[in-house]
Amino acid sequence: MKPLESDSDEKQQIDYRLYMPYPEGWKAHLKIGWEKQYCYSKNPGEDYFHLILNGEIYLEFGHEMHCLSCAMRQGLLTDDRLNWQKTPRKDDRNRL
Repeated sequence: MKPLESDSDEKQQIDYRLYMPYPEGWKAHLKIGWEKQYCYSKNPGEDYFHLILNGEIYLEFGHEMHCLSCAMRQGLLTDDRLNWQKTPRKDDRNRL
């Protein structure tokens, strides 16, 4: 694995952090082993559920498992560090 390069005028560091606006009940896991586990979501244009692979980080809520790509696409995760300023309060979620 290549370390992140230091800041320079030509290159900016990429922020790889992800945030979950509503984390209650969700757990993050690392898939270890080769037993088949499928993402709860389908990729756009596909009519099948895709595998979560060995070594992949995924999210789980009850029986639902989502790969990070699908979680980002569905709005479960965000890379917006200031998401807490833009999301409705817990009391306001029922009004959405």
